Amino acid sequence: MNRTDVLIVGAGPTGLTLACELARRGIDHRVIDQLPHHNSTSRAKLIQPRSLEISDDLGIAANIREHGTIHVPTRHYDKDRVISEALEAAIGVPPSPTTPHPAPVWVAQPHVESALRDRLREWGGEIQFDSEVVALHQKPENVTVTLAGGTAITARYVVGCDGGRSAIRRLAGFTMTGAAYPQNRWYLGDLRIDGLEPGRQHLWMNDGILSLFPLPHLGVWQFQAAIAADEPERTPSLELYRRIFTERTGLDGVTLTDPTWLSLYRINVAMVDRYRDRRVLLAGDAAHVHSPGGGQGMNTGIQDAYNLGWKLAAVLAGAPDDLLETYGTERIPVARAVLDDSTAKLRHIMSAADGSTAQRGLTDDFTTGLTIAYPDSPLTAKTDQAPGPRPGDRAPDAPILDTTLFDLQRGTHWTILDFGHTPFRAASAVQVHRIPPNADFLRGAYHPTPDELILIRPDGHLATRTTEPADLEHYRPYWH
Repeated sequence: MNRTDVLIVGAGPTGLTLACELARRGIDHRVIDQLPHHNSTSRAKLIQPRSLEISDDLGIAANIREHGTIHVPTRHYDKDRVISEALEAAIGVPPSPTTPHPAPVWVAQPHVESALRDRLREWGGEIQFDSEVVALHQKPENVTVTLAGGTAITARYVVGCDGGRSAIRRLAGFTMTGAAYPQNRWYLGDLRIDGLEPGRQHLWMNDGILSLFPLPHLGVWQFQAAIAADEPERTPSLELYRRIFTERTGLDGVTLTDPTWLSLYRINVAMVDRYRDRRVLLAGDAAHVHSPGGGQGMNTGIQDAYNLGWKLAAVLAGAPDDLLETYGTERIPVARAVLDDSTAKLRHIMSAADGSTAQRGLTDDFTTGLTIAYPDSPLTAKTDQAPGPRPGDRAPDAPILDTTLFDLQRGTHWTILDFGHTPFRAASAVQVHRIPPNADFLRGAYHPTPDELILIRPDGHLATRTTEPADLEHYRPYWH
């Protein structure tokens, strides 16, 4: 029988992250994608600190750093004249023991997908390409999708990670609402450029924005050119991109060759009003699309999948179904905030008088993902506790003697930090760590009260802080 517990439709960063989350928990799943082979175009190119923490938990952060770079400087031009060079975009946060990955990493999306595919294979997963979904039928106990060619797959849950033109969203009856920005259109591409100094972005703001960004370790540049509001759209071609470069830069001795991807990008800002319809869920661009302002790109989708994966696995193992409802409760407000923030940053870019002004403020604490919290979630205990991280917040890292908190959290389990050696009977899905009195940095980061218990979810967010072991019993049904 062509059956599985979870069918993931879409093998981009979102779908692959979800597949890894399920695979390492031993959940039966399948990943399909309508493309004939894996994506090789740059598209997104920035991994933010919170997504790096997720990558670290999955064991691929070193791979991503190896194929990426941080702190790419930008050279600003007025036609053929260099007017400044500075490090103004994607700075991140100051280094700290609480944040092991403070700086975003510039890395082409294909490298991120490759690292995730390799990890998925190590956990026994695989991807079925050339598999277009053409029909979907829900029953109370399962969902059946039909592929072009007639093959049917039945799953207990289907997750649409199939991008902005999601077939799963359409076939399941989700509605996406928002706005198009017809005045914001861009020519995009991956190509080879000779004659420009590598290792830095080259940016022109005269006669329309033109950005040429070197993709680390690929020998390829990403071409981005804004289209004037009164300019008709043309079919992307190497000849057109060469003409745009000549007109906007006036530089001699630079050649554009060997395009591997040319595209016309129209900015839309929209999202669905719910992430779940019975046994069908959406994640990533299938649920929300936004402008590239702020470098959120694949990050929001990766974080969607990280939030959903452990919950799906727990429900399939016997946890109450209401755990899945918290996925939308927690992630929909994040998507709304990302849409608002990225739109504001795009307006800032398009209205800036020069490149330096355009890049200033493009990344901040919000875009890092480190400040994302779930204070209104049913999984978050209400508390008047202060100071230190509150329930719903990301649990910051901290050294603990010869290890770190993130090392203790790494894996699929819940974590309890016991600051008072309180007797407590935990489930097998929970690891309890007695915190010694001399773990000074951890105590300074969390400001625990005497005998406090701090419960951290599998996705690294605080669930509760309490001195009463009985308060933890509320979470026991979810410990799978």
